[in-house]
Amino acid sequence: MAPARLTRPPVAPFSRATRDARFQALDAEPFDLVVVGAGITGAGVARDAAMRGLRTLLVDKGDLACGTSSASSKLVHGGLRYLEQYRFGLVFESLSERHRLGRLAPHLVRPLRFVFPVFERRPRPMWQVTAAMWIYDTLAMFRSHRLHRRHGARGAAELEPALRTEGLDGAVSYFDCVTDDARLTLETARAAHEAGAHVVTYAAVRAFTSRRGQVTGVEIEDVASGTLKTVSARVVLNATGPWTDRTRGLRGDRTRVLRPTKGVHLVVPRARLPLQHAVATADLVDGRNLFALPFGNRIALGTTDTDFDADYDHVDATREDVDSLLELAAYAFPSARLATADVVSTFAGLRPLLASDGAATELSREHLLRVDDDGLITIAGGKLTTYRSMAGEVVDLVGRRLRTEGVHVGGCPTGAVPLPGGAGIRQAGSRLRTAGPEGEAIDREAEGRLGEDVVEHLQQTHGGRWLELAQRAVEDPEASRRVVADLPYLWAEVDLAVEDELATTLEDVLRRRTQLQLRDFEQGLEVADAVARRMAPKLGWDEVRIHDELRRYAAVVAASRRWSEST
Repeated sequence: MAPARLTRPPVAPFSRATRDARFQALDAEPFDLVVVGAGITGAGVARDAAMRGLRTLLVDKGDLACGTSSASSKLVHGGLRYLEQYRFGLVFESLSERHRLGRLAPHLVRPLRFVFPVFERRPRPMWQVTAAMWIYDTLAMFRSHRLHRRHGARGAAELEPALRTEGLDGAVSYFDCVTDDARLTLETARAAHEAGAHVVTYAAVRAFTSRRGQVTGVEIEDVASGTLKTVSARVVLNATGPWTDRTRGLRGDRTRVLRPTKGVHLVVPRARLPLQHAVATADLVDGRNLFALPFGNRIALGTTDTDFDADYDHVDATREDVDSLLELAAYAFPSARLATADVVSTFAGLRPLLASDGAATELSREHLLRVDDDGLITIAGGKLTTYRSMAGEVVDLVGRRLRTEGVHVGGCPTGAVPLPGGAGIRQAGSRLRTAGPEGEAIDREAEGRLGEDVVEHLQQTHGGRWLELAQRAVEDPEASRRVVADLPYLWAEVDLAVEDELATTLEDVLRRRTQLQLRDFEQGLEVADAVARRMAPKLGWDEVRIHDELRRYAAVVAASRRWSEST
């Protein structure tokens, strides 16, 4: 018996209209696999399953990456601190996936030089830190962008002048990778869509259906209209990240799988903290860690790691969180004198860590693949870096389940197929360039018309698909304008977000398709009305809906700023 397959007409636009049509047809035929949760793990599973020929549904109560997968530290890395915990297997897997993702999506997974300073033999003497870096390079099979280097105190201060010099023993510099987590999730979900999966956002799973004690599907409610659909499936996967236990609880199961912890990040102007590289520190004050990550013309500072038991749908920074990170920044970068007035924005998310009795900072980043007696599969825990290999493990398990029904599922193909923007782009030193014999000429012409920073942004954001944006900008002068003067986002990107990136709300565009909410000094509020009105005709919004979108977005920004109201 072959798996139920989708008919493959030309790929429909990845748009709200396609989403609506897919929702209406949800109860027409059974699916081989329903994936609940459209974060990075769920999107990865949907892509893998669809590429193996399974009729797949990816569903989420919100937008793609609307939870943890747009609030991470935006790193694809091996995890240096896991070496101290002797988790060499996790580090090896992570570094292998870092290398692979750098090939599949070179625009989204880019090498970045990190400086790791040592202050007064903390976290370890220099010789031990250097030895750990040799282990790190070895576990990476020496495939990092460059091997690590050791620097004395004077060399470290010259390498990163903003660093504290008092008690500075030296530093090591090494390479890991940085990503845009929301867009990595988007491209993975888009790849699933192109492979035939149904991707339905803003549709909440309200219940599981069962027969003879086995889960046979889900009941899904359209968040906007309240319409209910009953969807049949051979296999259902719970990939809801921090919401894992709550999703499992829809069946009355109160078993605790996760212990979510909150991670908070601050964004400050790069002019106030003029770093040349990323900086990662350990054991600065009271054993706490800090990293500072270049974020265009901003710097992201992170991160906290504290237990969280409040509303998972509203995770925001508190004054205590902000003060804690600024205290660490004052120690590591005293000359910057960062203060609360320098905070452009904050973002916070929950890490879906496996339940444990240890300290929050010591909880395992490994994952759990669980099959309950009623057949529900749950994937919990894990890291953004290893999402692709986790997805392969899940679909292998689904394949073994389906084999008992006579369904053959082949091997994992995702490690060899680039993500949609991964083709047509190449790494050239520290820059991305258009692939092909005419690539250099194309880049030069576009830089002359749009500006070098805009082209660099388009290539890093959209990869090989950046030329579509450039063409839109050339054909429509309005589309070639910047949305905000000091950031490289174009109005053409707003159009594309709605027409072919499944953006449905104003927040989708300003927070996840672009990063205006995080990087703009006004967090997108000054342009929100103009953006909403550009989106409106494409989504059929009237004045009432426009004002509703503006109100909701203002509430999101207000929540991210609420920390500043407390003393």
